[in-house]
Amino acid sequence: MLRGGIPIGRLFGISLRLNYSWFIVFGLVTWSLTTQQFPLNFPEWSLAMSLVAGIVTSLLFFGSLLAHELMHSVVAQSVGIKVNSITLFIFGGVAQMSEEPHQPKDELRIALAGPLTSVALGIIFWAVYLLVEGHSEFVLAISYWLSLINIFLAVFNLIPGFPLDGGRVLRAILWWRSNNLRRATKIATNIGRAVGYLFIFGGLYFIFEGLWLNGLWLALIG
Repeated sequence: MLRGGIPIGRLFGISLRLNYSWFIVFGLVTWSLTTQQFPLNFPEWSLAMSLVAGIVTSLLFFGSLLAHELMHSVVAQSVGIKVNSITLFIFGGVAQMSEEPHQPKDELRIALAGPLTSVALGIIFWAVYLLVEGHSEFVLAISYWLSLINIFLAVFNLIPGFPLDGGRVLRAILWWRSNNLRRATKIATNIGRAVGYLFIFGGLYFIFEGLWLNGLWLALIG
């Protein structure tokens, strides 16, 4: 699924790519912000203003996802693991690493780098929101949403479902306790599978409750 894609540059020696599925979620996020989020909070805005804000917010959101993955990769490189590429796709981003971490502490550092970056971005965008409050509704709306979504991204990724970051943290802890990477991976994977099923059933519940978009998205993630 993630082979190929559109090259968009290099950072820290890592190739950055956009998978074609990225355009689907980019369109969905922009559409949701333009037709629901911004009109609800700023009904006086014109459609054009909501659309521009939606596009800018979506681009910054995916920039945040890229920063999240990039920090995973930078930390991986610092412990001697080559990272070939980072690809943004429909469910976020993924870094293609050449090998597994060599030690539990390396796995832990790599796994935590992404969520900590998202928390830092959430704080930065919240600071921007406080600074522009009462001055620029356009910047205020964008920074508020980006602050919340980055904090949500950090919390969501810390769910202990491998291969989410939280699942990798769990694997690092199990690996450290047992000194057996294979066994730690098997346990973390089984827990991740259970979390995936919970997402699927939760998504189906939301669909039957009428929240079809949220439910479908949760089920697909599962």
